[in-house]
Amino acid sequence: MELSVVQEPGRFVVRMGNAEAYLTYELHAGVLEVISTFTPPALRGQGIAAQLTEAAIAFARQEGFRIRPTCSYTRAYLEQRIDLRELAVE
Repeated sequence: MELSVVQEPGRFVVRMGNAEAYLTYELHAGVLEVISTFTPPALRGQGIAAQLTEAAIAFARQEGFRIRPTCSYTRAYLEQRIDLRELAVE
């Protein structure tokens, strides 16, 4: 399912009805630090967290940033994708 991911200051958001899923981040000298990803229980299992993460990755690539995956979901996502591992920093 393709959803509309909106970038707002410090986060990416998907809204469905009254529910909101989001990924929060901070920028530090060329590094996009992903702080957390949250999907409300009613929206889980639909790939929304993955779409939020992909939006953050696309933004990082576009801006030439590396990614610090403080968020456990983002860390696991990057570890599973060999093609994305070069973006990650500790």
